[in-house]
Amino acid sequence: MLQAIKAAGDAIVTLFRRRPWIGWVGWGIFIAVALARVHPRRFSSTFAAYLDAAQRLRSGQQVYDPTTLGDFLYFPLTLLIYVPFTWVDRVGAALLALAIAALFFTWACTRLSLALAPKDWRSSDAVALTGIPLLVNIPAAWFNFKGIQAQVPMTAAMIATGAAMAACRWRMAAFWLFLALAMKPLAIVMILLCGALVREMRWLLIGAVAAVVLLPFAFLDWSYLAEQYRAMGLKLWHIATAQPEAWPYQADFATMLRGLGLQLSAIPALTIRLAAALATFLLAWRVRRDGSPRSLALAVLVLSGCYITLFGPRNEFLSFIVLTPALAILAGNMLVRNDARGWPLIFAVLLLGFDFDLQTDAVLKPAIVLLIYGWLASMMTSPARWRAVVEGNAAASAAPEWATTAVIADHR
Repeated sequence: MLQAIKAAGDAIVTLFRRRPWIGWVGWGIFIAVALARVHPRRFSSTFAAYLDAAQRLRSGQQVYDPTTLGDFLYFPLTLLIYVPFTWVDRVGAALLALAIAALFFTWACTRLSLALAPKDWRSSDAVALTGIPLLVNIPAAWFNFKGIQAQVPMTAAMIATGAAMAACRWRMAAFWLFLALAMKPLAIVMILLCGALVREMRWLLIGAVAAVVLLPFAFLDWSYLAEQYRAMGLKLWHIATAQPEAWPYQADFATMLRGLGLQLSAIPALTIRLAAALATFLLAWRVRRDGSPRSLALAVLVLSGCYITLFGPRNEFLSFIVLTPALAILAGNMLVRNDARGWPLIFAVLLLGFDFDLQTDAVLKPAIVLLIYGWLASMMTSPARWRAVVEGNAAASAAPEWATTAVIADHR
């Protein structure tokens, strides 16, 4: 049985080695279908909520309701980004926003693949390989693309940050994190990790956070904006301290524990989040001490994704796309190097992407992330071991079959 499974896995890897464009074809079809479904009869409420909140901000109305867990909860700068979309027909605005987000996400994943590819690969080979993790991420991307969720550009900007960090392009990395934070406050997790670990980014990130907060004052009445920030702060605190059952779509460590019969009150839950934040920092710090820029970049990216999905406030059962692309890219590189540990990561990405039901997702998906967290911890406590996972060794990092064939052809 095990031999049959291994043979099937080897056959799949061989197929994608020889025909890497298959992933790109599947991803292109997925984007085309997502764009075609942007229709008034299927217009998702998520993007409509962004437009409604942008309209309220533009007209000086109350944007945040601190008494509810739903409704808009991002920075005012996010709404200023969405204001131009309110000037056109809503379906046309949705098409444009989805197209931009899809292109940005695709480009960011490609840049990360290029940054993590073995040094003896040609860039065209790394680009070809990117189609595979994109294909694997279709289940995780479907709901987020359908709803034109801000999670997509935030995730793309975080991935672009990882690619820039791998190349030691600190200013560009800080810019992408500024954009990520402008799209969703959750990006603060990666900002804090990078600010604490990377001296070259520290002041740049302080400036980025200040810009996100202060830029709206150049466009809006100061007293009105100050009131919106006060309401936003109250709303975020309400979300952070709410019981997991208060938001039916939640899927994090608290819903996992509740499913196992352990109900946490607000203060113990907040204590666990803070302890997890410290543990996450210590893991990334270990990699920073002895790791290469590429291993540090991927460590910060996947640890941020794990923390956001497992310990972030009000993580939803279909929000795991912030973690799955980086995992899939890592898994793809491992499988091409004949590292079979990539298969469990691929399986995890698929499980995190599919929608089962609210009760199952609330327990299963956080449990999967917890297992991934544990595996990452076992690797990162030895920076050399994590670096080997990310970069392989001289023998394992040989170019894939299609690259070798292309190089031979070039010498003929």
